[in-house]
Amino acid sequence: MTDENFTAEGQDMALLDPVTVEITVPRDPEAAFIAFTENFNEWWPRATHTISREDCTGIKMHPGLGGEIIETARGRAPQTWGKIEIWLPGEQVAFTWHPGWDAGDYTRVSVSFDQNAFGHCVIKLVHWEWENLGEIANAVRDGYITGWQQVFGTVFATYLREIRK
Repeated sequence: MTDENFTAEGQDMALLDPVTVEITVPRDPEAAFIAFTENFNEWWPRATHTISREDCTGIKMHPGLGGEIIETARGRAPQTWGKIEIWLPGEQVAFTWHPGWDAGDYTRVSVSFDQNAFGHCVIKLVHWEWENLGEIANAVRDGYITGWQQVFGTVFATYLREIRK
């Protein structure tokens, strides 16, 4: 992965801009990383943001490089949402993202965890490579602008602020 994935400098004009959401929470980066990865099932809004909705029985991010994000549901085969490409505990997790799509039609998501001068964790989610989705890329990206703001910017941030320290 290169920095050009995260900046407009050097990008082809045909590429769609990444969706970026940043939150700052009173946690250290290690705790925030664990909350995002190991506790994915606890904070992810399963009733509204899953393939199987009310039938969803869980979502798990299997740790480590090559681990998968998998949704399980009553009466359905497990659905893979993506595969972990970077696993740096307390620093960054990055993965392909294709919930409900063909695995070849993936986008990419990176979540970084940094401590600021006030001892809070600045967590930045970047979602890119929309072009892999072909003709529907613009529409899907537009949906994720508000989707990540709600799921990551509100739901995950609230979860981090409310769990025990």
